Formats: sequence, structure tokens, C-alpha cells
Amino acid sequence: MAAKPRILIVGAGPCGMTAALELTRRGFTARIIDKEPGPTPLSKAVGISPRSLEILEPTGVTERLLAKGVRMQAVQARYEDQLLATIRLSRIPHRFNFLLSLPQSETETVMEDVLRDLGVAVEWNAELTDIRLAGVKVEAELSGAKGGTFDYVYAADGAHSRVREILGLGFTGYTHKRTWSIADAAIPDWPFPEATAMAVLHRNGDMGFIIPIGPKRFRAVSNTPDALGHIPGTASAQVSQSDTFHIPVRQADRYQAGGVFLGGDAAHVHSPIGARGMNLGIEDAHAFAARLTGKTLDGYTAERHPIGHRWIVLSERLLAGVQSANPLLIPFRNLAIRTIGRLPALQKPMMERIAGLRE
Repeated sequence: MAAKPRILIVGAGPCGMTAALELTRRGFTARIIDKEPGPTPLSKAVGISPRSLEILEPTGVTERLLAKGVRMQAVQARYEDQLLATIRLSRIPHRFNFLLSLPQSETETVMEDVLRDLGVAVEWNAELTDIRLAGVKVEAELSGAKGGTFDYVYAADGAHSRVREILGLGFTGYTHKRTWSIADAAIPDWPFPEATAMAVLHRNGDMGFIIPIGPKRFRAVSNTPDALGHIPGTASAQVSQSDTFHIPVRQADRYQAGGVFLGGDAAHVHSPIGARGMNLGIEDAHAFAARLTGKTLDGYTAERHPIGHRWIVLSERLLAGVQSANPLLIPFRNLAIRTIGRLPALQKPMMERIAGLRE
């Protein structure tokens, strides 16, 4: 019998841990390392799609996520103080006919717990310092842990991927200049429907988005430095943590080199509009594990790169639309949102894309 391949996963975010979970349940042995001391405390990622829940279900993760998360029933779109549309997520054509809202840090904790139950421990404080392609093998040097030679390396080490950088894999794109913000807050007297996210657009192009992440707990994101300042009903908000950031829009020119493969933010980054970033990474990891099982890894880039590219293009179009300040375009945009809200048939393609059921 041929020896099972040795696999190193670099990065213990949702993408890396999905790879570890999928590989473990398929009978492979994988090491997973991360330079950080533990799961990320604050991240833009909140929404878990039906497709991600479906992917994670065989590992046992989905059951635990469902027990912790908020099952989102609807999304409201508002312009200033006007309600433009309410999109009913229950119309998603899937048995998980909702988006599950759960902060990425809690998602990662659930994944790590299940991995531990399966006998795999995340090696925190272990940083990849060098990587070399050595014939059909990959040599990895680590700081804080023992390196070695591996058959495959799956790089899920984020937008500033050390693996991608060392191998010289291009990461083409740009970074938006506008400063965005993110905040977690308790809002004891939230006046709007429960289990409902809200996007609030303004005539000057400012916007805010808020999503419940627990009882009277919310995650807010804005294209301004004040995450809560452009959302109604937040006067009593008690902020627990916040940060600012800029949106990068980049994609790796190719997702593989020899026995090294990229996934998640190491392969593609874009705006949080559409709630697809983390979910695309989970899908990348699932595809890697499935292709390794089926011995078709040569087709990984050909499968995943076009999907990442299509979503980057779509998310940029959505972003341009929601933060438009053009007085000639705003009425047409608002009319389009109202029309989509009234006609479920027009909502279906959009919801299928957000749910990960259609790319």
C-alpha cells in the first residue's frame, strides 16, 4: 500500500480548518499551524451560507454552529429613513433556507473543538518562515514548531500570505482608499425586526450594514470610520470592540505551484458586500480535499480561480451601486431595489449566489 501523503495546512481560519476537517474525515493526516495565539477576536465575516453548512455537515460542525448562531430570516434595504425592500431569506431554495449569523471567532472556536475531538490539534504560535519546492515534495521551515517535508501544503494564511509571497505567486488588484469600520455592540432597545439584517444607504454615498449576532448583540460595518453612525436605532449601543480597515480587491494569478495550493483570502479578497468571503474560502478547502481524494488536484486552479474572479467582479458592482452618490443614478438604483423586493422571481438568482448555490 502506498503511504498516505503528508499535508501541512498553513492558517487556522475557517478555510484552513475546513481543509483540516475535510481531510481528516476522508482519512488523511494533516498538520495545521497558525502564527497567531488563537482564533481571531474580530473579523468582518459573520454570515455562514447554506452551501457552507452543507459542506461542514458531515464533519459534525454544522450541528454545533446551528445551536449557536442566529438564523437570519430577512434583509432590509433602506434609503435614508425609507424602507426600500425586505428580502425574505426563507425563499432560498435549500433545506437550510437562511443565512446563519455567527461571528467568525465563534465559528473558528466550534471548528477547533470538532477538530480536537477528531484528534487534530491546531498548532498555534507556529509560523511558516520558508517554503521550497523540492521535486514533487515541499519543504517547510517553521518558527515555534518543527518543520519538515510534505507532499502537499495548503496555504490558507490570509491576504498577506507568507506562502504566496515566498513562492512569488502574483496577487493582482488594488486597495480601495475609503476607510471602513466594524464594531460589535449590544443594543438593548433595538426597534427593528429580530433575525433581520439591515443595509442603510445615504444620498452622499455613506452606508451602514448591521446584522444580529446574538440576543441584543449586533455586528455593524460601514464605509465610514463610524460603524454605527449611519444606522438608525443605535443611540443606546454599547460597543464592545471596533476597528477600521481598507478593502483590498485582489486575486492570485494562479492557485497552485507544485504541491502548494492557495485557498481563502490567500487566493482572493474583496469587499464584504454579499457575505461571500469566508464562504468562498470554505468552498475552496472542500474542493481541495475532494480533488486530493479523487487525485485530480491539477484541476484545482481551473475550478476555483474563475469562481473567485466572478465574485470579485460582482461584489465590485454591488459595492459601486450601494455607495453611489450620483444624484442621477440613485433614483434608478432605489427603483431597482424596490422592484426586486416586490418580485420574488428576481430575488432567486441573487439569493442563490449569496447562498453559494450558484456561482
